[in-house]
Amino acid sequence: MTGITPRMHRFTRAVGALAISALVSAGLVVGPTGTAQAKDLLPGVPAALAVVSAPVLSGTGDVGSTLTRTLPVWNLAGVTNSTQWLSDGAAIPGATGATYVPTAADAGSTVQAAVTGTLLDIVPLTAYSNAITVPAAGGGGEDPGDPGDPGDPGDPGDPGDVLSALVGPVLNGTPAVGSLLTVTAPVWSLPGVTTTYQWLRDGVPIPGADDPFYVPTVDDAGHQVSVSVSGALLGVPGVSMLTESLGIPLSSGSTVSPASDVTVSGTRKIGTALTVTGPTWEPADATNTYQWLRDEAPIASATAATYTLVPADLGHAISVKVTGHKDGWTDNTITSDPVAPVVGDPIQFLLKPRLTGTGKVGKLLTADPGVWGSAGEDGAPPAFSYQWNRNGVAIPGAVAQTYQAQLADAGRSLTVTVKAARPAYRPGTFTTAGITVAKVATSLRATTAKSTIKKGQAAVLALLLKAPGVAKPAGVVKVFDGKLLLEKLTLAPGKRGRTTVRLAGLKPGLHKLTAAYAGSAVLAGTTSQVVRLKVTTKK
Repeated sequence: MTGITPRMHRFTRAVGALAISALVSAGLVVGPTGTAQAKDLLPGVPAALAVVSAPVLSGTGDVGSTLTRTLPVWNLAGVTNSTQWLSDGAAIPGATGATYVPTAADAGSTVQAAVTGTLLDIVPLTAYSNAITVPAAGGGGEDPGDPGDPGDPGDPGDPGDVLSALVGPVLNGTPAVGSLLTVTAPVWSLPGVTTTYQWLRDGVPIPGADDPFYVPTVDDAGHQVSVSVSGALLGVPGVSMLTESLGIPLSSGSTVSPASDVTVSGTRKIGTALTVTGPTWEPADATNTYQWLRDEAPIASATAATYTLVPADLGHAISVKVTGHKDGWTDNTITSDPVAPVVGDPIQFLLKPRLTGTGKVGKLLTADPGVWGSAGEDGAPPAFSYQWNRNGVAIPGAVAQTYQAQLADAGRSLTVTVKAARPAYRPGTFTTAGITVAKVATSLRATTAKSTIKKGQAAVLALLLKAPGVAKPAGVVKVFDGKLLLEKLTLAPGKRGRTTVRLAGLKPGLHKLTAAYAGSAVLAGTTSQVVRLKVTTKK
C-alpha cells in the first residue's frame, strides 16, 4: 500500500484495538467477547448494525492462486453474511463464496471482497475487505511483506485501509413535532474520519437538514424520520449507515373539521355524471380526496370529484366519502346522502343503420345495425332486434337481420327498424331509408291466325301475358292499329294471362297491330311485338 509504512499500520491497528478495549470496558461495544447487545446502549432505541472488524483477504493474488476472506466481526449477534467478490469495484459474476481464484481476466486489476450483514429488520450494512492486486501477465505480485511483522502491509492478517464503524449512530429524543432529535456520531475504526449527516423523511432527504440534530416540523407529522450517516477519509473507501426510523405522530388535538356539508348533483341517469359540491373545512386550506361508494362499499378507481354512473349502479345507493387532509392534522371524513340512479336515456347511434342488397323479388336484403354509443361495461355492442316494413307497415314475422324480397313487395318500399338495447338504458330505435323493390317484368305476345283477311271479315288477335313467378297475371290491355286505339279490355286472373280480341270493320290495306299491357301494383307494363295484317278488297 503506497505511502503507508509498517509503523503506520501498527499505529492504526493499535488505536483501533485501544478504542475497542476502552469501549468494551465501558460496556458500550460488543463483539465476539462483548457482554451487552448494542441495542442496550439506549434502552427503547433500536440498534444500528456496525462493523467491529472488517473482513480480511489473504493470498498472493496470482492468477490461479486462491484468495481467502475472513468474515467481519459485527456489533450484534446473529448477523447473516453474504459475500460478493469485486474486480476494480465491479461485481464478479458467480463469485460469492469464501474463496476466489483470480483468472487471466483479473490480471492487472484489484480484487476485493464485500460482505453484507443482515439481521431481522435492521438496515443491512456492507463491510469491505482490503484489496489485493492481481499481477499483470509477466509481472510479479505485490511484496508479500515480512510474515513475522504484523504491521507489514503484506501480512495476510492486516486488514489494511478499511474503514468501519465500531459503534453505529443512534437516534435520541422524543419523536414529536417541535421536539429536538439528535444522532450520536459513530465511533470509527480509523482516525481523522469526516462524518456527515442527512436527515430523511420516509427515506427522502429533507432539504437543509444536515446537522447532527433536527427539530421535526408539521411536514414530518405522520411520517418516518431517519438519518443517513457517512464517514469519509482520504484514500479509503467511504462508509454510509442508516439509522432506524422514528415515527412522528400527528399533532394531538388538531383534527380537520368540516365547515359545510357535501352534496351530490346530477340527473342520476345511467351514463351521466354525478358531481360533488363541498365540503369546506377548518382549516380552510385542507385538501379533499374522494371515494365513491355503492351501497357503502368503495367503487374501484372512483376517486375523482365526478363519477359517471354505470349499469351496475342501477338499483343501488350511490354516495361519496370526502376526506379532508392537512399535513400535521388528523384527517376527517364526511359522506354525502345517497342517491338512487335511474334508467339512462335511449342509446344513440354513432353510425346510422342502413340496408344493403338489391331491390328485386327473390333477392336477399341485409340490415346493417350501425354503431351505437354508451358502450357496455365489457365494451360489447348492444343487443339488436329487427322489424321489416313494407311501405311503412310491419311485415308479420319479418324480424331477422336478413329478408328475402317477396312478390308482395314488388313496387313497394322496404325499410327495417333497428332496436338497440343495453342494460340500464332505454332502447334506441332507428328506421332505415327504404329500398324500392322493382316490379316483376312481364312479356306480352300477340298473334293472328291469318296474316291476310278479306274486307268485311273480323280479325282475331290472340294475346298471351307472362310474368315470372306469377301464375295468373291480370290487368288492362289496349290494342292499337298504329297509334289508333282499337280495343281496351281487362285481362281477368282466371284466364291465366290468355285472351282473344275480335277486330271487325278493318279497312282494306296493311294494318300494324300491337297490344300494350298497363301493368299492376306488382307487375311492370309491357308492349307486344307488331303484328302485320293485310285486309283485301276481294270478297
